[in-house]
Amino acid sequence: MAGAGEEPPRGEIPEDVVDEIMVRLPSRSSLARAAAACSDFRVLISSPRFLRRHRARHRPDQGVLLGVFSCSAADGGFHPAEPPYPAAAAACAVAEAADFSFAFLPDPEVGQEDGAGKALGWIIRDHRDGRFLLDRVSPGGGGDLFTDLVVCDPLSRRYVLLPPIPEELRAAVNRPLGVLGGRRWCEPFLAPVSAADNEAAEPSFTVIWTARCPRKVVAFAFSSRDGRWREVPSPECFVWSRHRSPFGCPVHAVWNRRFYAHGCFYWLDCLTHRWLVLDTRAMELTLAEIPSPASFWEEHVAVVEGADGKVGVFAHDFYHPGGNASLYYYTIVHDGDGPPRWQLEKTVPLPWPASHSRPYSIRAAANGCLILQVAHGSPAFMTSRHSMDVELFKIDVKSFKLERICRTRCAVGDLCWPYFGFPPLLSLPTV
Repeated sequence: MAGAGEEPPRGEIPEDVVDEIMVRLPSRSSLARAAAACSDFRVLISSPRFLRRHRARHRPDQGVLLGVFSCSAADGGFHPAEPPYPAAAAACAVAEAADFSFAFLPDPEVGQEDGAGKALGWIIRDHRDGRFLLDRVSPGGGGDLFTDLVVCDPLSRRYVLLPPIPEELRAAVNRPLGVLGGRRWCEPFLAPVSAADNEAAEPSFTVIWTARCPRKVVAFAFSSRDGRWREVPSPECFVWSRHRSPFGCPVHAVWNRRFYAHGCFYWLDCLTHRWLVLDTRAMELTLAEIPSPASFWEEHVAVVEGADGKVGVFAHDFYHPGGNASLYYYTIVHDGDGPPRWQLEKTVPLPWPASHSRPYSIRAAANGCLILQVAHGSPAFMTSRHSMDVELFKIDVKSFKLERICRTRCAVGDLCWPYFGFPPLLSLPTV
């Protein structure tokens, strides 16, 4: 019996019991807080065996938004979140641990150049689930259409070079239109991790390659599980016009704006109310007509993952007569046998005055949130500078509150992606 004033002895909890408690924590964000409690928890939680068990037990966890990554990131385009953003510390840790210069990727042989005399360097084409997809002009031929592709993980510095697309599949590509301002004639991107991939002991990935030809979209899919390219069925139809209204978004800008929500990728042609839809579960392309309630431009619209499996759309007007800007949130609803339609769910007033010189623009969308860019000085469409000072803000479909991510410098017209992830101690190799 303990004496007066003495603390009664406490028995230690067995390690296997601690392991079972920790593996039941609902997210890796919860694990991060537990790891900060003591060193023993940190050692347990950071072990690959434990993280694989946790990943297999819980639904896929995309992590928290750690910043924004630009297309020009080969020269250091990761913009980590800054205080007082809640994930600023984790963003700083990732920025210090990862090699976002991608110096670990194979270099072209000395003297190898493209037709314009430029070195055959890597260009970032996509980011998803901790992986990056880059391409470069192939020294073996193929030009800006059939490029070399690599999937890599800048935290673990692992990479996989993809095999070339077979000649029998290449033959289907005829007179494609350019993307990335004419720097490329193809649009490769990463498919999301499936439930089966998330539970597998070894990571796997899928890359989708597309080219927009005059009367159809040609698409191929590569799976790292068997190392093969396959054709993706596509409708034989007139997809988009090469020549569009001078008041509309140019076709290459339409093609560059790709969105993902609940198993499908979307490209929107607001001028004709047509949506190109790629269902990654059936691996099939279809064309849908979904008239918008207003004359939105493609630059002013973004598809996001809404609640309860709904497809959400953020949009804003081109011109605000009273100078009071607002962001509109819609969901796409189906009324019986009728065509899909946009249903207004929320109007979010924006704090920046706007009339002709709108200071903000939609930068990217992912995982149910939108990234807004606020320019300092002249807006992007009025400046001839190659880059400008901007602030980046996040707004999601749960709270509809604006959160400042960081202040940085971005290239005008550059593509970018929200970077979701975890601190290095909670990150498993993705390649």
